[in-house]
Amino acid sequence: MSGRYPVLLDVSRLRVLVVGGGEVGLRKVSGVLEAGGKPDVVAFEVRPELERLIAQRGLTWAQRPYAAGDVRGYHLVFAATDAAEVNARVTAEAEAAGALVNVADDGEESTFHVPSAIRRDEVVVAFSTGGASPLLSRRLRERLESVVTPGLGRTAGRLSTVRKQIRDRWPADEARRRDVWFSLVTPEFLDAAIAGRDAEVEQRIARCLSQS
Repeated sequence: MSGRYPVLLDVSRLRVLVVGGGEVGLRKVSGVLEAGGKPDVVAFEVRPELERLIAQRGLTWAQRPYAAGDVRGYHLVFAATDAAEVNARVTAEAEAAGALVNVADDGEESTFHVPSAIRRDEVVVAFSTGGASPLLSRRLRERLESVVTPGLGRTAGRLSTVRKQIRDRWPADEARRRDVWFSLVTPEFLDAAIAGRDAEVEQRIARCLSQS
């Protein structure tokens, strides 16, 4: 039985530290930024791509080697250097400070893992094969991308507005609101969203609201 508990974190509300400025550090910083966070970086040197990203996004970069106490006050810590002994120090101090830590190339020492993810606006699908097979993960991603489309993401964003309309129209009638949702989000509605048929999605929304 897997000991991993899947969870989506709002990193915009968490303090995040990335230790390391190489390829792995770049990937971790990029992932946190994509999710709405603003990580700090500790590294003596960083890749040119990461240096540009730091400048463009106004990130804090401590341009020096990792030092004891750097992890204090952070919620998530990425030990992303190419030196195992440095990653081990970061890990031990992060755990002692109560932070969750992800260790580059060492899943056994990590207290959290970053799964593969597909982002389409409001829709985020994260998945992991537990390292069983990189090819399995790739094939699974290809299959999911046929369903988790840009059109689905646009529809999810549109439904955020619809949710407010439904709440405003029936503020005290939860059963009515539930019925409206079930009449709107049908398999056919989902098919139209996945296919990117935005006009049909809008027609179905308008028809549902007018008939409710």
